[in-house]
Amino acid sequence: MHKLYSILVIILICTAGCTTTYMVRVNGFSEIDEPIKDKASIYVTVDPNSQNPIFDNQIKAKIEMLLKSHGYVPAPDVEQADYRLAFRAGLDSQRVTGYTSLHRPFMGFHNRFRGDYNFGYTTYVPYSETIYNQWLIMKVFSAGRTAASEAGQVVWIGEAMTGTGDADLRHVVNYLLVAGFEFFGVDTKRQMTLKISPEDPRITQLATFR
Repeated sequence: MHKLYSILVIILICTAGCTTTYMVRVNGFSEIDEPIKDKASIYVTVDPNSQNPIFDNQIKAKIEMLLKSHGYVPAPDVEQADYRLAFRAGLDSQRVTGYTSLHRPFMGFHNRFRGDYNFGYTTYVPYSETIYNQWLIMKVFSAGRTAASEAGQVVWIGEAMTGTGDADLRHVVNYLLVAGFEFFGVDTKRQMTLKISPEDPRITQLATFR
C-alpha cells in the first residue's frame, strides 16, 4: 500500500508541473442571414442584478478589447451603438468516481516455451474528483432603448464551455472568451471544439489585462 501511495504522489506531482491546455466546446447560433456588419459599434452591457459586478466589469473590459482586435468599435453608451452585447458566465460542479489503470513494473522474466517477455502488470485503483463545467454565453442584439433592456432582435448567440479540475472561473474565462470570439457573429451549424494553449498570445494578453 505504501508503494502504491508513493506512485500516486509522483503522478500528481508530475501532473501539477504541466501547463494546462483547455478543450473548449463552442456553439454559435443566428436566425438572420446577415452577419454582424464590419466596424460596427457594439455596446457591452453588464447584468444590473449580477452577484459579482466587479468580476463582470472585468469580463466586459476583456470583451471590449477582443471586439477591437476583431475590427469592431466598443460604444460608450447604447444610444451610440449599432448592437448591444449581453453576457453571462458561471460554474457548475459535479463529482466523478471510477477506476483508473496503474502499471506496476517488476523484475521481468522470459517464458522460453512461449517465447514472450513480461515486465510488469496493470492494476486498477479507485479515484474520485470534482469536475467544474465553466461556461460563457454571449448574446448580441440590435441596439435597444436601454443598456439593461432585453428588447431588440437577437442577432447572434454564442456559447462556450469547458470541463476542468480548475475551479478558478476568473482564469478559465479567458479561454472561454478567446474560443467564443473565434466564431463571433457566425452560425457554426454544429458544436465546434477548440484546443487552446496557455502560450496562446491572446490568452497571455487577457491574463495580464486589468
